[in-house]
Amino acid sequence: MKAKKSANSDPLALDTRNDALWIYYFSGRMQETVEQCQKTIELEPAAGLPYAMLALAYAQTGKRTETLQAAESAIRLANSPTVLTTTASALARVGQRDDAKQILSRALEQAKERYVCQFIVAAAYADLGETEHAFESLEQGILQRST
Repeated sequence: MKAKKSANSDPLALDTRNDALWIYYFSGRMQETVEQCQKTIELEPAAGLPYAMLALAYAQTGKRTETLQAAESAIRLANSPTVLTTTASALARVGQRDDAKQILSRALEQAKERYVCQFIVAAAYADLGETEHAFESLEQGILQRST
């Protein structure tokens, strides 16, 4: 798998590891996502995205307590609107709607200054059940050619 090869070729490169986390997650490989998040956290304990992805993977597998713990760390270490938006999705999936809305609002405020992929924003809105906002974000993502 390409993600695994990239991570193996430069195992300490955080950007490469973060990209691999998304690939594991979107390919539906939750156990591997969890494992790779944990490995990334071991290498870079102050990075927020691995915790956010861990929260998302735990939420996907119905592990509420673990989701909340990982989300707490992600929020504490958040250094980008992407980390916050991803965490908001995880929180929404385990029924923490008010917290998720608050975190998403914080992310959108940061997004005025820093890039956030509109497709991730759309996913957070969808997880909150806010379909209209989700479609608006998808449209923005298409127009911006979000990645």
